[in-house]
Amino acid sequence: MTRGPAEKSAGPFLLGMKKFATITVAGRLLELDAPGLKSRTRKNGSVYVYWEAPPWAPDFRPRTVGFQPDWNEPSDFERIAAECRALQRRAEEMAGRVALSADPPAREGTLGQLLNDYRSAADSPMRALRGGTRDTYERWIGLLAPFRDVGLREVDLEGLRAWFAAIGAPSGPGAAPRGRRATAAFQMLRMVLAFGAARGRPFCADLERLARRSEFDPSGARRDAMKPAQANRFVRHALSAGEIRLALSQACQFELGLSQAEVIGDWLEVEAGYVPQAGEILFQRRRWTGGLTFEMLNGHVLTVPSPGGDLVFDLSKHQLVLACLERIPDRAGPFIVRKDGRPYDRFTFARAWRALADEAGLPADLWNSDSSRLRG
Repeated sequence: MTRGPAEKSAGPFLLGMKKFATITVAGRLLELDAPGLKSRTRKNGSVYVYWEAPPWAPDFRPRTVGFQPDWNEPSDFERIAAECRALQRRAEEMAGRVALSADPPAREGTLGQLLNDYRSAADSPMRALRGGTRDTYERWIGLLAPFRDVGLREVDLEGLRAWFAAIGAPSGPGAAPRGRRATAAFQMLRMVLAFGAARGRPFCADLERLARRSEFDPSGARRDAMKPAQANRFVRHALSAGEIRLALSQACQFELGLSQAEVIGDWLEVEAGYVPQAGEILFQRRRWTGGLTFEMLNGHVLTVPSPGGDLVFDLSKHQLVLACLERIPDRAGPFIVRKDGRPYDRFTFARAWRALADEAGLPADLWNSDSSRLRG
């Protein structure tokens, strides 16, 4: 691995990395929830980045897992962080641990205790989550980590406002406030508090009602979907920038009413010894599934498998989609792939989409999730 421009700061940082910390890669400040992630500098000056199994799980194999990060792509470290969390969970399961090892013991009645329960209890919704959805929940829970030691009886409306402001504060001088970050954290907080209320935990029901105030969920007041002119502007700009696959993703979401996951797919972890099926895409112990592929396309007819029955689209009626497809001569495999041919993970996709949306002059409060319109 050749050292990239960020390694001067990234290498030493990873050596002393905490579970939830910050790192600068390619000029961007990232927050990583990556238990077990380590690095060391080789004699030739390159940096080896790897996950190391915890000492309390001596029988877990493999003991180390190496990564090959793209030092010029910040979102690649979020993929690596997700890999670390998945490996850590597997080690915990083997060792019979209930709570996440990286979480310190939580006092009775604190937010930390509630977070631990939500992550590990047998009746927790977290138990049914897989792949990218679970990784996203883990990330959102990590945003609440600074308040783990706070007793729920001590929290009032002003306290919630202080949390919201702290989570959404700019990452540095001159940076913009991170409202979406705070909104995501409070979406998670509401789910955790609702879980606690259902279990009869004191103060959870009242706090959950307070956390539902519109000031903590600005997206709740947003009713407008992406407008045709905005979708057209994004697609045209992406095409002019040579980002044909990102243009296609936007066109499919907007004109076909498909969700982000239905278009770009998801990455699910696989166990050691997993035997891939013919044509299956694997990358660093994960397999890609669920997105649009050219094998679903027959002429202008796109047939998308769905639990409720196949979704069939006549693409001749969808001009944005056609404008993108006609620029893709090699029609095989997933619709939406990176420059290196690998399907996007949700973190890389989100950053790439946001960058293009900003370049196209779309509003900062316009989200990719606003793209999908009702099918009909």
